[in-house]
Amino acid sequence: MKKYLALLAAGLLLASCSQQSKMHTSALSPYAERPELQDAQSQAILQQYGDDAGLLAAMQEAYNEVPRQLSLPAAPALTGLDLASDRLAYVKGVSWGSVAYYNVQYANRFSPAYPGLDFSRDGCSTPSGLGLSYTEDFRPACNVHDFGYRNLKVFQRTDANRRTTDEAFYTNMKGICNAKPWYKEPPCYAAAYAYYQGVRIGGGSSFE
Repeated sequence: MKKYLALLAAGLLLASCSQQSKMHTSALSPYAERPELQDAQSQAILQQYGDDAGLLAAMQEAYNEVPRQLSLPAAPALTGLDLASDRLAYVKGVSWGSVAYYNVQYANRFSPAYPGLDFSRDGCSTPSGLGLSYTEDFRPACNVHDFGYRNLKVFQRTDANRRTTDEAFYTNMKGICNAKPWYKEPPCYAAAYAYYQGVRIGGGSSFE
């Protein structure tokens, strides 16, 4: 997580240094006036992704204007036919599963279900100076994401697996946001989308 969020930092820094005092008119412009999104971090994200359909969807979910998308990706079932297939299915199940499921597997890491798995993790990193103050909030989701990248790149490195791991990461972050008071959910959703974009844009080298 600590390498590819640097790209996010550069992008948001450009936004924060913009000479424009307001966002140009876009579908996201009304959200920039919401009282829950007046902190500098949320304003920087809204400006950076002013025309982004993904951030618009995140804001609509946060304000309950559309149903919240919280379904995690489906992982293949264990078949019991051979070790390699079941190990891969297990890795996908943990990588694309909930924080709670990952925590159970992590607690048993010294007697893992399958050999050769990497349970190391380094949490989240925060782009320096940009106010993305969700490092500890999102740490549980970052841990799951670390497991996915470190194991799927070994056992089945594909673009589809990387994308699905990133999508599960985003869903787990939104789940963390949902546990907050309602007025803290919109800025948390905005930050979750920024972190998600950080791994989508800059995470490729960590999956090689």
